[in-house]
Amino acid sequence: MQVIHKIKSLRHKAYLAYCCALPIQQNKILLWSDNFKTFGCSPKYIALYLAEYFPKQYDIVWVLERERPIPADLPAGIRVVRYFSLEYLKEIATAKVVVCNHRTGDYHFFRKRKGQFYIQTWHSSLRLKKIEGDVPQLPESYIAAARQDSQKIDLLLSGCRFSTDIFRRAFWYDGEILEKGTPRCDGFFGDNAAVKEKVYAYFGIPDGKKLALYAPTFRDDKSASLYGFQPEKLQESLGQDWVVGCRLHPNLNAEIPEGTAIPMSKYPDMQELLRACDLLITDYSSSMFDMAVAGKKCALYVPDLEEYMSRERGLYFRLEELPFPKATDMDALCSAVADFADYEAKCAAFLERIGNYEQGTAAREAAKWIEKVCQK
Repeated sequence: MQVIHKIKSLRHKAYLAYCCALPIQQNKILLWSDNFKTFGCSPKYIALYLAEYFPKQYDIVWVLERERPIPADLPAGIRVVRYFSLEYLKEIATAKVVVCNHRTGDYHFFRKRKGQFYIQTWHSSLRLKKIEGDVPQLPESYIAAARQDSQKIDLLLSGCRFSTDIFRRAFWYDGEILEKGTPRCDGFFGDNAAVKEKVYAYFGIPDGKKLALYAPTFRDDKSASLYGFQPEKLQESLGQDWVVGCRLHPNLNAEIPEGTAIPMSKYPDMQELLRACDLLITDYSSSMFDMAVAGKKCALYVPDLEEYMSRERGLYFRLEELPFPKATDMDALCSAVADFADYEAKCAAFLERIGNYEQGTAAREAAKWIEKVCQK
């Protein structure tokens, strides 16, 4: 299989060289998220905005892995191309604008041409765990690839002043930053009734029930675990008006233990789950900041805090600085979710401290930037 893959890679590089001689299509926008695994995160919401407000003006192309099904909610104005296909090489070589939420590397075959523009959305409005140049233990090979990627970026999207400072320092980047928010957070500022109805119908959740979502992040050792979380104990504490769902990080290939909670790991869009839930329980995930932007309740369950701090990459904030109640065991967690005293005021103070840019218009602002460069 390795020999076959090498042969295909050589073929791809030769075909890519041919494609790079083709004219750039002034109206073609190529997007993907999570390394072609999902139709989600900020690139999705940019694509949806373009499809809705600029119908037929752009050729909007979304990239998915071969085995990923075409999303049921993909609008007619967005077409799909499969990663590692010859068609993908032609699209990435001739797109006017490329948009993604992760670093690009050799396997993306993205040789940026003169006249092309690259938007990097990253995959959070703010983050707790340190990233990129702020993590001294990163491999030199990754740092070299990341620096190379930063040299290609024409625009970074920032959700707050704190993120802008991180991008300037840790991304080896001195280019343009659009300080207008995070497209994936735009939905929090609208009517979420339809999204909630969609999510509830997908999982068969009865109307009138409240949803508590447990969504831990991954550890650098890629361990797949609920980390001591007991869904049934939380369910008992919350009462019959609630249901409990669990979603593990997409980097992990693991299943929720049967009968303990509603398994939500395979739902394609985390943002829709956040918009539908009434309570998020996480640990070190950037989704906590999305909930603060949304003005929704979030609690931190961190039973491995000491071990995490000793083994992982370091944090930008001490947990005591955050507005979210925290617990290191299930009894404390059940008590914490029953009492969100002064939570709204704490969230407001925190958002002011980080210099929040979120206003629900980030996709629109990104679309305006795209429209401008497509006219060049």
